[in-house]
Amino acid sequence: MKVNHLLHAYFLVNHVNSAPSDSPHDADLAQSGYVGGHHNIEPETVSRFQHLWNITFNPDEKHYARPLVHTLLSGKQIVFTASTENIVRTIDAVTGEIIYERQVAPPWPMAGANCELLSKNLGIMGTPVIYPEYDVAFFFVKSYIEDYRVPGGAASPLNGVYYFYAVYLEGLGDVYKYPLLIDDIPADNDPLGDIIYAGFGGLCDAFNYTGTLVAININTRWINRWSTQGGPASAWTDDWTKWHGGGAGGIWQSGMGLASDGQDVFFSVDNGGGSLDANASSSPIPGRSHQDILSESVVRISLNDMGVQLQDFFRPHDYQSDAGQDIGSGGVSLLDSSVFNTSTAASIGLTTSRNSKMYVLDLGNMGGYRTGKNGTDNVLQTVYLPGEVFGGIGTYPFEGGYIYVNPSNAPLTAYHWDPSFSTLDSPAPHLSIIGKSSASNLHRGGIPTVTSHDGKPGSGIVWVTDVEKGLFAYKASPVNGSLVNIALPKIEGAVRYGRPVFGNGKVYVVDGRGRLVALGAGGNERIAHT
Repeated sequence: MKVNHLLHAYFLVNHVNSAPSDSPHDADLAQSGYVGGHHNIEPETVSRFQHLWNITFNPDEKHYARPLVHTLLSGKQIVFTASTENIVRTIDAVTGEIIYERQVAPPWPMAGANCELLSKNLGIMGTPVIYPEYDVAFFFVKSYIEDYRVPGGAASPLNGVYYFYAVYLEGLGDVYKYPLLIDDIPADNDPLGDIIYAGFGGLCDAFNYTGTLVAININTRWINRWSTQGGPASAWTDDWTKWHGGGAGGIWQSGMGLASDGQDVFFSVDNGGGSLDANASSSPIPGRSHQDILSESVVRISLNDMGVQLQDFFRPHDYQSDAGQDIGSGGVSLLDSSVFNTSTAASIGLTTSRNSKMYVLDLGNMGGYRTGKNGTDNVLQTVYLPGEVFGGIGTYPFEGGYIYVNPSNAPLTAYHWDPSFSTLDSPAPHLSIIGKSSASNLHRGGIPTVTSHDGKPGSGIVWVTDVEKGLFAYKASPVNGSLVNIALPKIEGAVRYGRPVFGNGKVYVVDGRGRLVALGAGGNERIAHT
């Protein structure tokens, strides 16, 4: 199977030891949205935030990959960025000075797919991951090899390829034996060592694509692949021009990363085989059964001696009638089990979607398909939301435990966690609304992200971006049914599906004009251009 038509890669690595105030990967490993309490940020300091610096990048250059913050072995804290033009940069986190800049490969021209919705060219879309012990960044790159499969130079979609890069953050040179061309390489497996996972889907649902999970051992460079659409019943065809000809079932999650408990990996799958098939079976399917085809599902996989293996899944009972409002628009969040649990469910997961629902899952038994009472969902709770959700949720594991959801065209909403036991016969809500923001976010807003100051009561802050209004901050604990706004300097919008990233007393965000903006307490604003 080829992955040359796929995009949206999201990363995690099993082994990360970084400086306390760093952000070496997208949010936290569990994708809970709580990014820790060691960034030296609390409400009182945020009220003194100013614009510190901003950088304007090249025309047509977009940053959907989130910036990362890392303290080099030399002691300097940097911001690492990667763009759709395949340009990577290291930037001084304090001054905004660009230290190194490199275009690692030419980007693939999006005109070849008749889809320039997000950018003129397609390069690095997914957020990289930094391996702190060696000052190395890993990321996937969309590029091309002229006339690789068919005549036509770079423009033909069949000549697009994906590379897996590893670069040193000091100088941005390639690590030995990298990059890896991951197209047309037979899958293999080697579960030992450090693994980076990436999910792929199709931009604009164009042409023939198949949802794919790729797992790469960064030490041995073995590549493992797992497809969401397989077996004789899949819609796969070798006609690359056919819409959904690969079966679809992409892994995109609106920019949210894959989640992990340190061993298994969790993600959602969008529309694929059977999604709109009225003749598809409505019989119950246990979650721990083998499935050749997974569509509109939450999936748990593991990597062992047999390669990537499906462990469990959940699919809404009404997925065939959701008119394309697929569950794949939202990622999966694994909650802090010391706070978010019940007497029967030790580990809890949440997922959101375009069907305006949030599902509370028992990660020990995710629910399969129609295994609940009278063929309904076997989940802990279904929470009905006022709008569709792109991305995921945020959590705050202190002061009783809160969940934050940012539906389209609706207020940011806080839910309180109640561990009371519930059964299908006598449901008691685990999540209940306890506060809302005064303002509504626009369509396809950002993913709630939460910080604190060492978990100190009253120090929690919920951060969320709005594509037109910029960056907002709220006190994590609602007061009298309201999320209390903390005033921030104005930012001119934000990239869609975005979330802020944090360093030592500073927050970094890509604004609606494509600039990287740094906010913090004190200092004079500095403006840079590339």
